[in-house]
Amino acid sequence: MNKILVLSIVLAFSTFSFMSAQENYLTGIELSIDQDHLGDLVVGDPLYDRNYTIGFRLGFYGEYANSTYLGLPFIREKVDGFLIDNLLWNMGFQYDQVSHNFTFEVNGFSPMHVNDTIPEYETAVGNGYSLSQDRPFSSFTGFRSTRRLQVYKYIPHSAGRLDLAVNSSFTFGFMSLGLAGSLDDLFGASRPDPILWSNDNSNPNPTGQLMPGGFPVFMYAISAEAVVWRPIKKVLFQLRPEISLGSYTNVGVGLDFGKVMNVERHIDNLSYTDIHNPGLLVVSDEYIGLSLVGGVMARAVFYNAHLDRLITSKQDEYESLMNTKTLVFEGYVGVKLQLFKKLEFNFSINRRSSEISSPFSRAATWGTFGMKYLLAESGEGCYD
Repeated sequence: MNKILVLSIVLAFSTFSFMSAQENYLTGIELSIDQDHLGDLVVGDPLYDRNYTIGFRLGFYGEYANSTYLGLPFIREKVDGFLIDNLLWNMGFQYDQVSHNFTFEVNGFSPMHVNDTIPEYETAVGNGYSLSQDRPFSSFTGFRSTRRLQVYKYIPHSAGRLDLAVNSSFTFGFMSLGLAGSLDDLFGASRPDPILWSNDNSNPNPTGQLMPGGFPVFMYAISAEAVVWRPIKKVLFQLRPEISLGSYTNVGVGLDFGKVMNVERHIDNLSYTDIHNPGLLVVSDEYIGLSLVGGVMARAVFYNAHLDRLITSKQDEYESLMNTKTLVFEGYVGVKLQLFKKLEFNFSINRRSSEISSPFSRAATWGTFGMKYLLAESGEGCYD
């Protein structure tokens, strides 16, 4: 039943998006998937990383994405005008281009083991493993409205020009709806069936998700992209600071680097489908466009709803706020290929340091695969 629900959502969104494309208010459609199994394909060991990561993003770009779906764009616009726009204009930046996207997102995380009926689990327990001391099951299902504002200004007493992209997003959704477990099962290939996602009061282990089902959460995030060095043509080094408030409250700074397509002013962050990643769409002016990039990020995390509970009936069985690590590091390497100015495929390998202080929690590695159908003019991005 859960698989049918997931596939129905995908079909409904895809059909709606393609129909809307006829109105010329749409510049692209995206489908992206995160799964540990995609990382296994590169590492070559199907059990290399058991700290499961699940992600799913379905969205569209363009002016149509700025309609008031669920009130999200309206809220984001009010905050943007207060926090961003006036500040940029007062700093002397000039308006260049603006774009929007709207996405449906599912993110999920789980401990090393998601099945307690297999021999590997019994062996781990015999060696001292405890599910109660690993990270808990958790998931988010919701929607995100994003604006990407590109501005510029000329540097006084020089011929230089500073190009800056500012991404802002407002996300609203619910914890623990169950779709993440279905996605884990759907895209997990030959991995053990994830049966521990469901709550089971008769099980001595803390099965089920950390937060109560349907608990509402939100997040407002701002990030910027500033190219700080161009050693050769189309090879960029980019600084990427970010601030997020809400279900994931953090301050971070990242560095992206690599070879971009000849129409790109900034590096497209090809890492995972997490709600921090705003997504970017630029259409190559050649029939084959290739980008190879990577990046690192350090985040000071003050609250993470996937780890720091608000409400739970099993408080003694989960890691507390005091055991959550404040400093988290991430990295990715990704490749993007555009064909015939219409299709885009991207793939990345991502790694994140352990987020809790526990002998059973370790760095997580997973893969991301994405597809986009491009509707904008060649040589342009997802600009309205």
